[in-house]
Amino acid sequence: MLTRIVGIATLLGLSGFFSGTETAFTSLSDAQVHYIREKWGRRGELVFRATSSPERLLTIVLIGNNIVNIGASVMASELTIRLFGSAALAATTGILTLLVLIFGEVAPKQLAIVHNEAWTVHTVRFIMLLELLLRPIVWAVSSIAAFITRLTGAASNVGVTREGILYLVKHAEYLGVLENSKSSMVKRVFRFGDVTVQAIMTHRTNVFSLEQDTSIKDALRDVSKQGYTRIPVYDRDPERIVGIAILRDILIQSTEGNGTKRLRDVMVEPIFVPETRKIEEMLTQFRKEGLNISVVLDEYGGVAGIVTLEDVIEEILGEIYDEHEVKQHDPITRLDDGSIRIMADAPIYIVNDLLDTDFPQSRSTKTLGGYLMSRVGHIPAQGDEIETAEGTFRVESLAKRRIISVRFRPLQQHNNGANR
Repeated sequence: MLTRIVGIATLLGLSGFFSGTETAFTSLSDAQVHYIREKWGRRGELVFRATSSPERLLTIVLIGNNIVNIGASVMASELTIRLFGSAALAATTGILTLLVLIFGEVAPKQLAIVHNEAWTVHTVRFIMLLELLLRPIVWAVSSIAAFITRLTGAASNVGVTREGILYLVKHAEYLGVLENSKSSMVKRVFRFGDVTVQAIMTHRTNVFSLEQDTSIKDALRDVSKQGYTRIPVYDRDPERIVGIAILRDILIQSTEGNGTKRLRDVMVEPIFVPETRKIEEMLTQFRKEGLNISVVLDEYGGVAGIVTLEDVIEEILGEIYDEHEVKQHDPITRLDDGSIRIMADAPIYIVNDLLDTDFPQSRSTKTLGGYLMSRVGHIPAQGDEIETAEGTFRVESLAKRRIISVRFRPLQQHNNGANR
């Protein structure tokens, strides 16, 4: 009897071993596998070989686990019948199932996740020995499984995807492993190739520009108040930009006593780009042209705004402020009452990223303000509320028939407040 009890305990231990081994190997990342391969020599090479054929490894582990579980069940049933008769078989099955669940599944798998590197390094030789002993069975089972997989049309997909990496970044941020600022930077890098100039440009209504007949003296006075180094120059109409004045050239003319000269005499030819251009392409063009500012045109050829090299870089690094630049309002601010203040010129994709919302954007509505205006179909008044599937917006401020900022209360929070 003692021999059978020891045998059952041993088989339960082996069940835990196989379950933990399965979890340890399958939870290894590519980086961990390469680290083990470099650090552990021969055993590291075996771990690399094992993880290179995950289907074969899984087959070995599952065959071993099923053998020991069946063996434990047979021995426990035989011992129960001998001691208590067949009437106690149901109780024995329940107890054995509980023991297998705790000691053969849950506990070893949790342990293996925490110590997956050490587990794989110290078990890989035994797994390779089992592969040698069970090779005919492993080959047969793997072949049948592969045939069934092909019949169902399923394809192996073990590649790294953009969505997978973004999920890991989000999970790392949730666990506190990755700071919010670094997480946001990674997300911006992946979004870099999809963002258009329209999403990051300064709208024409907010562009500081000067008329081409402005004197060097007057231009220097006006520019010194703004702190810009490159200034769009227009011909009578601010939407008719004909050049770019560079502060360096203005200063040179001023120091040489040419204060009466006009901006048209020192401006350079502007670069025009469509608002649909990707900022990745814009960065390449800035490097090629050497002029770190471009005029953005809408689909009708009119001036939509301007975009600078700094705008493109900030898309990855976040806001950059120099000593002459007045810090702008953050696009999103969480308030003490639980609501969220959002600047209306914030791009919709940034709002969705930061608030985990799903506001739609189209070619004509890239900003939150544009989305809200298109939703209500008119210019709202201050204090107006706009209901959406994500929550309620209240217009906080307007200027020149444009929404400047809104207060947003998410739907869940809004419902909780209504139920109080």
